[in-house]
Amino acid sequence: MQTANLKIDDCWNRIGILRTGAERCPKLDQYVHCRNCPVFSKTGRKLLRTEPPEDYRSEWTKILATEKALKPFNIKAAFVFRAGSEWLALPAHMIHEVVNMGPIHSLPNLPSKVLRGLVNIHGSLQICVSIGSVLGLEKLVKTEVEFDPSYVSPERLVVVLQDNHLVAFPVSEVKGIIRYTPEMLKDPPVTVSGSKAVYTSGILHLDGNDIALLKDKPLFKTLTKDFE
Repeated sequence: MQTANLKIDDCWNRIGILRTGAERCPKLDQYVHCRNCPVFSKTGRKLLRTEPPEDYRSEWTKILATEKALKPFNIKAAFVFRAGSEWLALPAHMIHEVVNMGPIHSLPNLPSKVLRGLVNIHGSLQICVSIGSVLGLEKLVKTEVEFDPSYVSPERLVVVLQDNHLVAFPVSEVKGIIRYTPEMLKDPPVTVSGSKAVYTSGILHLDGNDIALLKDKPLFKTLTKDFE
């Protein structure tokens, strides 16, 4: 066995592919890469045969035996969209699909403005509701503040699955899925009032826009109360 104080010539760092200086090993013309060179292989075998320092095993035993403190890993996903002039978000897990906007077939004697009517989604009629009516949102007003000024998605129908019921609602624009941690969720400002404040759990800030994360269960309880 070799001694623990084996001295090696790390030529791969000095004149090899990892060199920091201008000098270049002439063997690279033949072997292209240091790992193909017999000098590199021979040095590696010497290192493997070298006895470790006396405290090597005890030091690594302590390192591996130390319990590592795990950082909290609590990343959530939200689906971001715009209804009227407001950016909103719902938990991503409840989004069933997003489809192209189609005609909304009104029903006679609708009990409220929340229930818009029926929409045809893949040949099946689904209830269509209005989130804007519940939240008291104003109609969309185009501004210069956009996630991406070069592209604005057309209107879409978002289909959600809540309590084993599929419900659709129209949106002005779809941003998609974002991920956040609870620490990123801020309290709604005092300027948020009325119905929107009731159904908002917090505010996420993204690309210069404030996104209201909605309380899904109370919101959809209100949205579906007229046809339960």
